[in-house]
Amino acid sequence: MIRTSKHNITQITNQGKLDYLDQLFVDYREDLEVYINYIIDGVLPLKTMMSSSLLPTEKIKHSRFKQLIYKQASEIIRSQIDKCKKRRYSSYKKVYSYFKKNEKQVNFINKKFSELKLKDILLSRYFTKPNLNNISIGLDERFFDIQYGKHFDNFVKVILPFFNEKGTRALQVKVPLQYHKHSLSLLNDGFTLRKNIQIKKVFGKYYINLVWFKEVLPRTEGSSIGIDLGYNKLITTSNKEVIGTELKELYQRISNKKQGSKNFKDLLTHRDNLINFYVNQIDVSDLKTMVIEDLVNVKYKSELHKKINNKLQRWSYRKTIDKISRTCEVNGIELVKVSPAYTSQTCSCCGYIDKNSRKLEDFYCVSCGYEIDADINASINIHNRGIYSSSN
Repeated sequence: MIRTSKHNITQITNQGKLDYLDQLFVDYREDLEVYINYIIDGVLPLKTMMSSSLLPTEKIKHSRFKQLIYKQASEIIRSQIDKCKKRRYSSYKKVYSYFKKNEKQVNFINKKFSELKLKDILLSRYFTKPNLNNISIGLDERFFDIQYGKHFDNFVKVILPFFNEKGTRALQVKVPLQYHKHSLSLLNDGFTLRKNIQIKKVFGKYYINLVWFKEVLPRTEGSSIGIDLGYNKLITTSNKEVIGTELKELYQRISNKKQGSKNFKDLLTHRDNLINFYVNQIDVSDLKTMVIEDLVNVKYKSELHKKINNKLQRWSYRKTIDKISRTCEVNGIELVKVSPAYTSQTCSCCGYIDKNSRKLEDFYCVSCGYEIDADINASINIHNRGIYSSSN
């Protein structure tokens, strides 16, 4: 299990050390942009790694840093290529649908997408150069060492791509690091530091992200539970628990505030804290498996889309899912995601499906007459669907 902690080092680092970091980011960004252009222009191949001897020397001469910059440049290009390919394929589907509907361009619509003679994505109109405004520098154990400090919790000794006057040895800078509530809780929970960090510069301030690791074994015994997430009731479980019925009023308060205002942001923070609080109310002490709805590939006009069409509800759904995922991960609980289709229209007693069985918060089966809270009914269906699918 991986976690990260973010540490602001600007206020506790002297100006001389900050000047070194400033120069590092200036040179690193310039070389990163040059390497990206070289890859786009075909001067450098697009590989995962390359020997430093094969890489051109620009601002930074340090061989390992040159490799690091190339690695990040290739990762950025690969990510950009994936995005551009998706945009091109999306355009293709629209054009294909139009020609198919209007019975035009028969030769085109008779070909598969893979059969079309398309330009290299780097040369196509879909490709745009990536934005490097907010870069970060990821360092592994070859570039840094964490040391104990007397006045601070730790020092991070970072190797710089700058050399001494003789040009024989790389300079180093020791950056102070102060732990905070989140990092201390990770430490107390048995997490250990991994041998990689990330240095970021955001609005002129420097941050170091530490990476923490803890091995959590999956539970082999325990019960299972299904969870339905909703607007009026945040969490409804197949054990007939209802948690978080007060959020609806908060959603309305948020929607009445000007987006981006201090009150708006404060209410969002309050909402997120409440979501964390409510998810923590789920009893996971004896759980082996938790089943929830999966939003992936749900169509625009699906049942679930109608259920979460309020913008704020969609946000809370994602926040809740993220918190549930973290809770399961920390406790070694298997998290199963199932399709939400018809879970609110299906009778959890007889299995009959009819949209007329649900009336707002109540469920009355038009086939067998079974009566139950609509969200509890849905959570039972979610549970059964998850347990059935995981057992096959």
